[in-house]
Amino acid sequence: MNLRGNRFSPFPEGPRLRLGRVAIYAALIVAGAVLFSLLESGRIQPLYAPTPTPTRPAASHLAEGQAFFDAGQLDEAILAYQRALALDPGNAELWIELARIQTYSSDLVTTDADRSARLGDAQQSIAKALELDSENPTAYAIKALVLDWSADPGLVGVERSSALLNEAAQSAVKALQLEPNNPLALAFMAEVLADQLNWSQALDVGEQAVGVAPQVMDVHRAYAKVLESSGDYTGAIDSYQRAIALNPNLPFLYLSMGANYRYRRKPPDDPNAAQRDIDLALEAYSMAARLNPKNPLPYLSIASTYANQGEFFIAERNAQKALTLDPTNGDIYGRLGVLYYRARNYEGSLPVLRCAVRGCPSAKNEEGHRLAGDDLLLDVVALPLSASTLNYYYTYGSALAFFGSCAEARQIFAELRASPWIDSDVEGIIQVGEQICTGAASAPPGLPTP
Repeated sequence: MNLRGNRFSPFPEGPRLRLGRVAIYAALIVAGAVLFSLLESGRIQPLYAPTPTPTRPAASHLAEGQAFFDAGQLDEAILAYQRALALDPGNAELWIELARIQTYSSDLVTTDADRSARLGDAQQSIAKALELDSENPTAYAIKALVLDWSADPGLVGVERSSALLNEAAQSAVKALQLEPNNPLALAFMAEVLADQLNWSQALDVGEQAVGVAPQVMDVHRAYAKVLESSGDYTGAIDSYQRAIALNPNLPFLYLSMGANYRYRRKPPDDPNAAQRDIDLALEAYSMAARLNPKNPLPYLSIASTYANQGEFFIAERNAQKALTLDPTNGDIYGRLGVLYYRARNYEGSLPVLRCAVRGCPSAKNEEGHRLAGDDLLLDVVALPLSASTLNYYYTYGSALAFFGSCAEARQIFAELRASPWIDSDVEGIIQVGEQICTGAASAPPGLPTP
């Protein structure tokens, strides 16, 4: 037997590896290691893995926002619409509804700064809506509402107020050009006309709006505002009741209706009319408090109503309740301080009014800690002098004068005299305070009833 060829080897050689193939293998190994590391760290997810939290569609947030508004929870409604817009920012209808709710919610804040901020947000929202849909009649109608409510002279001054009212009227006209008999445009045009003191035309346009859309809450609310501004408080109450019948959960409707019960003229031949209207006003404010128990404004309205009846103890209790709900709100300190002063608790009024007018750090905010708790940080920012804070300033000045702090009292009086809100009543209060400081008077001045 002849054996030919190479010698037998028990370890046969495999195929030779080429250098290129080695490089490919090494790259695959490195890529696998990197992929494994990313999966382990969570920076990438495997295919078909479930998302940790399902993404809600914009329509879901829209439905939630509508439900919150219908329930009278306007701040929550605003947040829901903002979430919807984060998913669908090109939806003009969402921006329109957000602007409407932001405007109405400005009626549920207590300070000028908060009201201005909320109305500023509404202006931005409606501007975005019109940027997306420049021929939308409802957008122009809501713009009229936003600008009308933004035209409060106490917030923007008389000159700016007039300009905003004119722009609001132009927006309503534009809406009606795009859609004649648009009920919201008619309703808000009536409200603008009333604020321009054109009551006769405002009443006509308001009646027209009610005739076109008797089923729309906004129409009855706006018409109530027109009737109220013309002095027809009974008619305004009726319109607010119609608006409430369409949406019974909106706190701002009850607050406005309660105010009209207080303003309504009482028939001289009915000695019980005054108390009956006071009870109805308190009932309306209490309903607003039940609908929005975390909002201090209904309690402040209740406090004001009782104070005007001379029932200061229960008035103070309600104002104190309001402070516990928002214990860093300078406006509430101002209102509570005025109540203390009117109840002749002059010593108690002084530190509370100081928090409102000059601000106070948490360490010196004794009343806030007494009512809201010792474990809270209760820094209060001073309120600037304005139409809505005027009485806090002159009451504080009077209290300072009574306790002999005349240097600071004179500073307060000088600020009041330099302001555009000085009038004969305020000047009279200042003069009594100055007399106390010179020893010519011994009793603190009374205050005008708000």
